[in-house]
Amino acid sequence: MTAMDPAVRKTTGYIAVWEVLLSLVMEAVFLIIGKWDLSVLFGNLGGAIIAVGNFMLLAMTVTRAVDSGDPAAAGKRVRATASLRLLGMGVLCALLIGLAKTDPFATLIPLLFPRIALGVRSLTGGKKAEPGSEGSELD
Repeated sequence: MTAMDPAVRKTTGYIAVWEVLLSLVMEAVFLIIGKWDLSVLFGNLGGAIIAVGNFMLLAMTVTRAVDSGDPAAAGKRVRATASLRLLGMGVLCALLIGLAKTDPFATLIPLLFPRIALGVRSLTGGKKAEPGSEGSELD
């Protein structure tokens, strides 16, 4: 097994920080509207772990696919794993909601947080490769 690419580690950490921050906001909203209980907390934790794990697997897959040097094969590999990751996320969320009886909204909403984090990053001028230098958007 190879070590995790530093860019993947850094970006996954960025996503994890946003997961925590947005999860705290979501917990506060549930508390304010009087709907907070342990099923919200455990659903939020489970959903956040699934979301960060999914992002990390995506970043690792893209990095390995790009490193292979064959753009056509890289695209196929990323598309193929997308279906598996989506299926895995669905199964894990269904188990959390069905068996662990977590709150469905608190379990599913954290799956949107990585997209929000990346959107904020792009709006605020997230780090990108300099023209003519090596690098990736994952930096």
